[in-house]
Amino acid sequence: MARTETNQVQNRHSRVQARPRKATVVHDGSAFQLAADLRRYGFEVAEGPLLSSSASHDDPGSLAVIATRPGGTRDERLREWTHQLCWKGATLLAVGAAIGPVAEFFGAPRTALADQRISGRLANVDSACQGLFSGLPAEFRIALPAGDRFPTSELSTEFGATAWSRDGELIGASHVFRPVHLLHAGVLESGEVRPVVLKNLLRLLRDRGGRAF
Repeated sequence: MARTETNQVQNRHSRVQARPRKATVVHDGSAFQLAADLRRYGFEVAEGPLLSSSASHDDPGSLAVIATRPGGTRDERLREWTHQLCWKGATLLAVGAAIGPVAEFFGAPRTALADQRISGRLANVDSACQGLFSGLPAEFRIALPAGDRFPTSELSTEFGATAWSRDGELIGASHVFRPVHLLHAGVLESGEVRPVVLKNLLRLLRDRGGRAF
């Protein structure tokens, strides 16, 4: 009897382990490659420009991504969707212009779009070698596409910056205790940095419930 019960527990555990991880990617055409990468890593991905806010994101093993081009995050529906995600159990990754609304939700000031638009450039980046940037050099160079600039200095104390440009632009940050991450779009366009960051994201999902610290 004991052996039968043990086998049943093991079978249930195997079914749970075999359940595909789920990812929701909300984007405006700027994250097709990211969605493809997540599928390659075994995620079941739903993607679209604005998905229903009624979708379930309570599973701690799931991932929600918001990736938008410059100026695309002032839509109130998207801000409401972001607000809901920040209180769910899913790991949240904000990419590109989506950094602003998520940072604002956690106490950063809301700045005017006109003050944030910058042209693309090569930038020297300093890394804390933590969170999504674990395993990367403390200093590296990366191409930053034109986008909405978010200054590292505008982060609230709820976030810890993990990478930043020498002139103060935020490249990456993670919430100090929630599974919430901010990521510059240029990171996902770098052939050298992108694979490391994605593997770190998977590691955090697997080992730490998505949290970086």
